[in-house]
Amino acid sequence: MKGIFIRKNFNGWLLLQLLCGLSFIGMYIFFNVIDTTKSANVTLIFLVIGILMCLTVISLWFLNYGAFFYVSEEFIQAKYHWFGKINCNLTDVDFALARVNTLIIQLKNGKVYTIGGIQNSWELCSFIRQNMNFDANVQPSKLIEELNELKSTRKKWFIYTCFALALMFINIFVTVFLTGERDFNEFSKTDWKIMTVMGVVECVTVIMTFWLALKTGKNNTPIERLNYYIPRTIIETKPLLPGNMLKVYTDRDYMERLTLFGFPNEDSVYYSVERIDGNYNLEKIFTSEIYEDIDHMPDGLEWLIDITERVL
Repeated sequence: MKGIFIRKNFNGWLLLQLLCGLSFIGMYIFFNVIDTTKSANVTLIFLVIGILMCLTVISLWFLNYGAFFYVSEEFIQAKYHWFGKINCNLTDVDFALARVNTLIIQLKNGKVYTIGGIQNSWELCSFIRQNMNFDANVQPSKLIEELNELKSTRKKWFIYTCFALALMFINIFVTVFLTGERDFNEFSKTDWKIMTVMGVVECVTVIMTFWLALKTGKNNTPIERLNYYIPRTIIETKPLLPGNMLKVYTDRDYMERLTLFGFPNEDSVYYSVERIDGNYNLEKIFTSEIYEDIDHMPDGLEWLIDITERVL
């Protein structure tokens, strides 16, 4: 299966940004070569803005230039972004997660690849999940306990992040109060000392906020992994419903299990559907009528995953 990357064509918007960046650089050259009456600090701002705008345009234009993604039942090979590369066996994959135009692949050694700008991320994720090694050898109760601990940890770091974010604004209000709400040109030496100290405090607070946010976000992928591992383990390990079982199917998220039953020496079939509820219990929710044979069943089985060999 191949990945489909969203190509960033050099459109009018990018061209306009590039021309603006070049214009700022040209203004810097003009004021430093022809008209030297301007302050060096002012002209330096033109140069910095111009270079940043040009670099932004170039980086966006060449993002995923020549990129490819190929996955088979045995290995993954990919080139993405500017320098990102993947070359690994599918047996090395521990988990795959899809977002809008983004595919996240986590290996068993802990390394994580985040591939942006890929159009068919959901289809690739489903293919990887179906073909990666999955051992349902851990009790669902232990996985649920681990999930609850991770959620508790993420909640704790999220509270810390919100507190640090609030401190950023509190620091600003405290600074304004201590300096008497005066403008910069009215500052006394004491005001500037207060401003310097609170500026350092604000910088530290901003850095801490970003660090705490990263700590919070690091729990997201492990939580998503367990949200996938728990229902799949339940679907593949819970005893089947009694009857003359012919086939067992599940959906892509492993939240439902459809078991196809038959009758001895007959072509007649019927099916039962089980679903995992909010407490991770697998409950039977539906039993169909009896059909003359499998060809007379409603359409839709082709969209399900056949897990017969895994549950037997």
